[in-house]
Amino acid sequence: IVKQEIEKLILFLGDRTTINKNDVHQIVNRSLEQNVFLLTEYIQKNKKTKAIQMVKDLIAMKEEPIKLLALITSNYRLFYQSKILGQKGYSGQQIAKTINVHPYRVKLALNQARHYELESLLNIIDNCAETDYKLKSSYMDKHLILELFILSL
Repeated sequence: IVKQEIEKLILFLGDRTTINKNDVHQIVNRSLEQNVFLLTEYIQKNKKTKAIQMVKDLIAMKEEPIKLLALITSNYRLFYQSKILGQKGYSGQQIAKTINVHPYRVKLALNQARHYELESLLNIIDNCAETDYKLKSSYMDKHLILELFILSL
């Protein structure tokens, strides 16, 4: 988990070469939702190994694969909704109000969504639905199903 926290700090820093106390407090011990948002960022940047490791860490912390998938799906839905409304000329504040989400989440979603085409986001959301069905109906290992899903993105 410590290694994962360090990796999150490195991602957060971007091009910066120094880290300060505020950086650490801002990143370390994130909520589950924040970790899942970072997970979707790893997926978007094609850092599948880090994404899988984060899933394993979250599962080790007793998070259920179905719950993790629900949060991942929620993020991709937010990316899709934000992208559509952004293309229609809505501001971040207007999007937040329209879909009843905190403006900071919309800001992050718009930043992530710009890396995807709408059709790609729809395909991912469909893949989320298929994976949800597998998690709930299959006798296959749920952790493996979630890992295969992430690798397929």
